Amino acid sequence: MISRLKAIFPEDWQYILDIYKGFIFSTGSKVADEDLFLTLLAIGVRFGERLSRLNLNGFVEIGCGLAIPSLTLARLGHTGGKAIDIDPQVLACAEDLRNRLGCKLEIQCCDIFENRPKLQRGDLLIAEKPTSYKKSILEVEYNIRNWCAIEGHNFAIIPSYLNTDTMASYSERCEKYEKKLKQVGFKVENQQICEQLPFRWLIAIK
Repeated sequence: MISRLKAIFPEDWQYILDIYKGFIFSTGSKVADEDLFLTLLAIGVRFGERLSRLNLNGFVEIGCGLAIPSLTLARLGHTGGKAIDIDPQVLACAEDLRNRLGCKLEIQCCDIFENRPKLQRGDLLIAEKPTSYKKSILEVEYNIRNWCAIEGHNFAIIPSYLNTDTMASYSERCEKYEKKLKQVGFKVENQQICEQLPFRWLIAIK
């Protein structure tokens, strides 16, 4: 999986990793293992690479942080994308990455709970390990899922792995999301991303 990071960003992967480390440390997380940093970063890259194989009209990543999935999509030729977060400091880092990589990606600072982005038909809503200063992570995930289920937007999420989660409870939560989306007519891909970590992606397409 790390090989994909280096293949897609052959000249810039180390720079991206250094920015990513600074971002993780700024959140208060204490990750000491270099391989874990690389794996966490590569998850976002692999997610974006998988999404790049979809037939996309456009995409919007919410709570984007450094916008790694969006930057990967843009690097692989997908235009018409937007990455949104409420934190101007992390968005400054995302803009730095975008400019260094020469990617075409709109970056916007706003609160999606007060100013929900407008999606066009065929757009994809992306959320990689969403979080919020206003609501619990589970509430954020449920709100995003319900928003897409009700309005019929294509949807891709890597649910956050909570401190209270086990492998079993995390997998069960993903299965519940999958079932709910299938009930309203989505085709859903629910897949574990790598062996080292429990994260799964759910990609729901109408």
